[in-house]
Amino acid sequence: MMTKHVYKTIIFGAGQIGQMTARLLGNSYQIMCFADNDPRKHGQFIGNIPICSPSKAAALLPDLIILGVLDEERRGSMMQQMEHLGYHGSFCDPSALRMFDARVAVMRLLAEQMHQQNIPGDVAELGVFQGDFSCLISTAFPDRKIHLFDTFEGFSEKDIAVETSRHLSRAKTGDFSSTDVDSVLRIMPDPSHVIIHKGWFPDTFSDITDETFCFVSLDADLYAPTAAALPLFYERLSIGGVLLIHDVYSTQFSGCNKAVDEFCLKHHLFADPVCDLHGSAIIRKII
Repeated sequence: MMTKHVYKTIIFGAGQIGQMTARLLGNSYQIMCFADNDPRKHGQFIGNIPICSPSKAAALLPDLIILGVLDEERRGSMMQQMEHLGYHGSFCDPSALRMFDARVAVMRLLAEQMHQQNIPGDVAELGVFQGDFSCLISTAFPDRKIHLFDTFEGFSEKDIAVETSRHLSRAKTGDFSSTDVDSVLRIMPDPSHVIIHKGWFPDTFSDITDETFCFVSLDADLYAPTAAALPLFYERLSIGGVLLIHDVYSTQFSGCNKAVDEFCLKHHLFADPVCDLHGSAIIRKII
């Protein structure tokens, strides 16, 4: 019987990408520790995995170092740092996971199921930005109207004021402003199915009258719009319908997690994690 090789592994970067990468690894990889350049994290644990300095991590003589960031320039700097510390083994990075997106896969599987079970309703996205995920949703639900909610001008001053006062994120007014309605419509598979709701949410939800929804993507990032959206969309979900919420387990936008926790506690619901790199979750309406 062949002995299975187990790779002693260090994940360099204890942030969002590193943490989600750790959850995705199989049993061929033994995670020895997270390495991180932030001394405030040293001595802490993520789950049962310790966080230590890069020099201590290199001294553990790992077989593999996974670079827990997506930025190419940062990865290059991290590789040089570990090589300077005496590590000359293999590096791996999670950028290839962009090709295999768990959030997209979940959305497509849900679309197939909803078609098979004839779950009625339109689809929607709050937080459209440049429309990439909206396009995929519309492709997966080709017979449904798709409602797109966004300022198309980036984060609003009102929502950022909440983020800042509650220390929820470092987001700034106007972040994600490099978009416009026409650019989004150009990439949609059938623009005639698209209904644009441009402006500040939840004011734009007043456009909704008799519509129901089977699938809604919430990608507003911030606390205030997410907290406003959850009850509004959940009330209009068909039985079997789903809210797919981005950044619930994000280390960058803690307000999204706060909004989801508050909503689920109030309504006796559970948010089921999706193991994508940005910590999404789903809430399904069953009664």
